[in-house]
Amino acid sequence: MIKRLTMWDAKPGLEPAQALRYWRNEHAALVRQVPGLRRYVQNHCVDDPEGGGPPYTGLGEVWFDSVEDAQTAASTPEWAAVLDDAATFMAMDRVVAAWAEEHSLV
Repeated sequence: MIKRLTMWDAKPGLEPAQALRYWRNEHAALVRQVPGLRRYVQNHCVDDPEGGGPPYTGLGEVWFDSVEDAQTAASTPEWAAVLDDAATFMAMDRVVAAWAEEHSLV
């Protein structure tokens, strides 16, 4: 399995709660249409238990069986629609994304 992790902040002028609501509902519906997608996880950030606000609004995970499946998905119109839609609620200049292999240790 391979996954893409996307760390993002709410677009300026949009409250984090509004952005998270949009992400959970409208955006998720688009992500579910991406061919080859095996798993989709949204991590909605909360205040730090030790004090302070979250460093970002959300962290998304999209999972694929292989690098090849991820590459194929990334060339589809469905993936393009997901990326286009992200700009409606994410501060695109602050998005950080990376592909990763998970190593579960516990």
